[in-house]
Amino acid sequence: MNKLYDIIIIGDSPEGIKVLKRLASASCKINVAFVSRLFKSTTTRDYLNVEYIRDEVVLLDYKTKLFGCYLKSGTRLYSTHIIIASGVKYAPYLVNGRPVPDVFNTPYDISNSAKSLPAVVVGRDNAAVKLALAVAKKYRQVYLCMDALSPDCSDATAKKLEAAANIVQLPNAEITRVHTAKGKLDSVELSNYSQITCKAIFVKTATRPETDFIPKQFVEKDAKGYCIISKAAESTLVPGCFVVGSCTTKCTAKQIDNMINKLLIDFVEV
Repeated sequence: MNKLYDIIIIGDSPEGIKVLKRLASASCKINVAFVSRLFKSTTTRDYLNVEYIRDEVVLLDYKTKLFGCYLKSGTRLYSTHIIIASGVKYAPYLVNGRPVPDVFNTPYDISNSAKSLPAVVVGRDNAAVKLALAVAKKYRQVYLCMDALSPDCSDATAKKLEAAANIVQLPNAEITRVHTAKGKLDSVELSNYSQITCKAIFVKTATRPETDFIPKQFVEKDAKGYCIISKAAESTLVPGCFVVGSCTTKCTAKQIDNMINKLLIDFVEV
């Protein structure tokens, strides 16, 4: 089955949702396909002229000023413009060589029903502390398990950590054992011999960008596979193709705004 759109958004990242909202609220009429393995249409309100497609992109191509987007289901989508906002894949979190259930990378990946229970955040670097601060906004109690005596973060982040009343810092407390109940996380044992009841573990594991489907003639990639884009977030090596979000080496809100404004100008001119 073949379908034609003005813009295809490959949106397995929060930036994909942001781009969708901006384009869908534009005054000009744009026919958009939003393709994602993760997000459902209920993630944001349903917009006119937007078709939500729960699928996986396996290949892109570009011929005669038209982008081809080939999906795992066999569907082929075509458009004059394409926005790649794909996410990253996280490595599994292991304890004693075994993967742990109910491990998340952001506080937005878990249902609201579990947020009244304690959560554990693993790590002590700046990224881990910022993750703990974000989790603390969603959970009643957060335990920050560190493999040293104190966090290794910026002064500004450290001040925010000290001010967070519902974050308990646990020095020299690595997870040594995990207890489950009916396949779900129930509690963890720590290297300081304490045990914590919790229903979620948050940790920033190693990542790999989901960019394998992007041909090398579309955009330059670094050694890890992250897309390299210009500071102004202009088109990639192919006019009409843009890359934003966590699959890039660096992407700011200003870059996303510049990209959207450029897109809208193209459609107004048409």
